[in-house]
Amino acid sequence: MPPQETSTASGPSPGTPASASAPPGGAASQPVSRTWKGTAARGMSVAPLALAVLAQVGVIGHGGGTGETAGPTSTQAVKCGTAITDYQSCHDHYATGCSAAGGYDGYLNALKNELVDPAGQPQNAFDVPHLKALENDLPKDLTKDNHEALKAQMSALGEGEVASLNGYLYYAKDGGAESSNCLLKGADNIDFHIGIGEKADVAARAKAKNPGLSPGDRSQAVIVEMTPHWRAKYEPGWNLALVQKAVGRQVYVVGQLLADNEHDDAKDDCAYTGAGGPGPNCWRGTIWELHPVTRFLVCAAAQCDEKGTGAGWTPLESFDPAKADGAAATQAPSSASPAAGGSQ
Repeated sequence: MPPQETSTASGPSPGTPASASAPPGGAASQPVSRTWKGTAARGMSVAPLALAVLAQVGVIGHGGGTGETAGPTSTQAVKCGTAITDYQSCHDHYATGCSAAGGYDGYLNALKNELVDPAGQPQNAFDVPHLKALENDLPKDLTKDNHEALKAQMSALGEGEVASLNGYLYYAKDGGAESSNCLLKGADNIDFHIGIGEKADVAARAKAKNPGLSPGDRSQAVIVEMTPHWRAKYEPGWNLALVQKAVGRQVYVVGQLLADNEHDDAKDDCAYTGAGGPGPNCWRGTIWELHPVTRFLVCAAAQCDEKGTGAGWTPLESFDPAKADGAAATQAPSSASPAAGGSQ
């Protein structure tokens, strides 16, 4: 749903400030159901904008475990000050993060930095192909820096709601210095970039590391991200090594659905629908992500139910490769049970 203004206390800012993001909260609501067709041309609406209007006037609440988020309190892009020492000082004072020049999409970063309620239940279930197909429904005038201007249309597509994704873990890597985290480095201050694909045989190669993933394999994965301040608040045991131990396994991921328009170009996006289509070296399956991740389950059996329920599913923090079924999965998980990757 589109971000709403919420009040929150903020300490003195180091440098040029933006208000700190408010934690999730507010009136509970009934889950919003939606069915994804994945066939509309880019720029065509596939859901009524009335949902966005209801959220803005408070008829549909946020937080409270309903799968919706409270929304950032500021969307201003700002320059970094000099007193940012770690993720805490970054996110206490910079709702959108910061950069040297202050030139980034502040609304996008504010969404990325949401402290999404870990109890939020998925409003929509996706497999990898259906998440990629959602690219076709993006507003045709979306650019790298106008996310806020299109927030009603993006909300109508499900952005800001909690969603689930079923697939295979292809890779997990250090996200590096990014404006959303005030350009900080170090494992405790950065996002983990996690690639989820649809093919069990590719995941098996990733696990074996020989021959490993080709650039083409990586380009078919969709991205989910674990953010530093969300991890610190809700899952302090999550770390990159822990995620990497699950490479090759079937996984079920829950998190906030958003479109990372920073990568809306032919160079990065292999689902790019603009003039000329994707470039030859594109590296991600779509700009749609789950970000931040709020739940991460690993299948410790040869195959698990695609809904993230039943025997075999293990929370990431409890997953032990030595105790998991050693046989590589031989078939891809079935498509998300709701029609065309739609609502549960």
